[in-house]
Amino acid sequence: MTDGNGMTNIEDATRVYESENQDWIPIPLIPKGEVWMKVIHADPELRNVIFKFRFSPDCVLAPHTHHCHAIAYTISGEWEYEGLRLPEGAIAYEPVASTHTPSSGPGAELIVFLSSEDDRFIVNQMPDGSEIAFDMAFFQTMEGISAADAAELTEQIAAGAGGEPAT
Repeated sequence: MTDGNGMTNIEDATRVYESENQDWIPIPLIPKGEVWMKVIHADPELRNVIFKFRFSPDCVLAPHTHHCHAIAYTISGEWEYEGLRLPEGAIAYEPVASTHTPSSGPGAELIVFLSSEDDRFIVNQMPDGSEIAFDMAFFQTMEGISAADAAELTEQIAAGAGGEPAT
């Protein structure tokens, strides 16, 4: 598209996304401790996701494998995986096909950016041998969801699986 002077006119795609008014959503089935997430934006066209992530103190996640590139910035606290310590201000780059088991002694808050070639992002390897995928559909469902709606969704999923929701 051009303007009256023959100059290309490109629509400015700049956006501002805020998370201050979003609920922290608890993520069930964590082997040790608790974690919460705020999906700030899930973009299926660009296959990008940005979210905040919070570890409780003394927390260990299930091992997970990336089907995407991930960049995580430590806002506060400290976390680690496979001997890599990530204190406040540290940035981790996690490549496609990397597998690791994040944990945090003191607790931590991160901002995470994921970029994928398809709709797959992370696959969590659970202690019982099952796998739980965090794909684009998962992140879109979590974007802007309230804590009450997330709790209801967790109960519906657990009921459909014939089990009780895990906390």
